[in-house]
Amino acid sequence: MGLTHNDLKSMTSKEGQKQLLERNLEAHRNRKWIVNCICVIAPIVAILCFHLQLPQAVVITVILFFICAITWILHRALDKKMELRLKRFKQEKRKSTIKLYRS
Repeated sequence: MGLTHNDLKSMTSKEGQKQLLERNLEAHRNRKWIVNCICVIAPIVAILCFHLQLPQAVVITVILFFICAITWILHRALDKKMELRLKRFKQEKRKSTIKLYRS
């Protein structure tokens, strides 16, 4: 059975959504350098605090490493979420394509 105009239109909009999801995932992965910078700066600041013998050096160090861990965990969780959304979208597209060709 031939594809109708509406079928083609919905397929092109879904293609656009897929490309948008792929671009968002790629842009998110390109921002990993921010997390890496935070994780590099944290120990440098901690060492500097101990070297200058600041009274709250231990507290500052713990807070910095806590911030580093939180940013790393959040970045990873968001990456997985975006990846799963893209994977789900591809599966739905595959199912709808099979449905179109079967009917």
